[in-house]
Amino acid sequence: MSSTNTILQATSLTGRKAALAAHPVYRAIDSAARLRTFMAHHVACVWDFMSLLKSLQQDLAPVATPWLPPSDPEAARLINEIVVDEESDRLPYRDGHGSHFVWYLDAMEELGADTAPMRRAIEAMRGGTSPLAALRSSGLPESACDFSAMTLAFLDEPLAVRAAVFLHGREDVIPRMFLPLVASMREQGIACERFLGYLQRHIEVDGGAHGQHATALLERLFAAAPEHRRRAEQAAMAALAARQQLWDAVLEAL
Repeated sequence: MSSTNTILQATSLTGRKAALAAHPVYRAIDSAARLRTFMAHHVACVWDFMSLLKSLQQDLAPVATPWLPPSDPEAARLINEIVVDEESDRLPYRDGHGSHFVWYLDAMEELGADTAPMRRAIEAMRGGTSPLAALRSSGLPESACDFSAMTLAFLDEPLAVRAAVFLHGREDVIPRMFLPLVASMREQGIACERFLGYLQRHIEVDGGAHGQHATALLERLFAAAPEHRRRAEQAAMAALAARQQLWDAVLEAL
């Protein structure tokens, strides 16, 4: 086993992912009202996912003029393929394309969940308010803001560390969390077609191409900067612990 795999498949990471997959919050979502509460918290994760993703793209495939060739075209391709789906996927419930964040907001509106806090945060950021200040003043749940605060803090980390958080804190664990949530919603007969479509799309792409791309990307980055491996493991563990804390807070709020 390579040194990369030794670190990134550590028992501690595996155990944290297993704990998230078995969290009781999914079974507790047994009504539309409780699903609205879940989404009111989780929407912040959907937004900060994009911030983490775009921070990777900014380094690997920068958008600037004058244009300069990326230093690692293979890494640029890997991250750009993920961005295409996440930022401009074909939406199954209407004509055209949109980001998965927009898809999530549309699903919230279909269910009657309150999108106003997240929209206030976005508008505040457009007006120049710092992201964390915009989130904290928006009316989003405090636990959701705490989760996003950690994600935003990762944006100052080296590239390989951010990529580890992206793979282990997002791409690899998302299907494990969304599968039991889909099962619970179906068992309870909770009708929310857009949200089910959103969950199923992420089970598909994160458990498939996106997860594979994120894994290949991290391997390339570690080959170029092996000195960041230990910090990457620590950051990935912290990201998984933050998700556990958020799910605990959601469960308490249900």
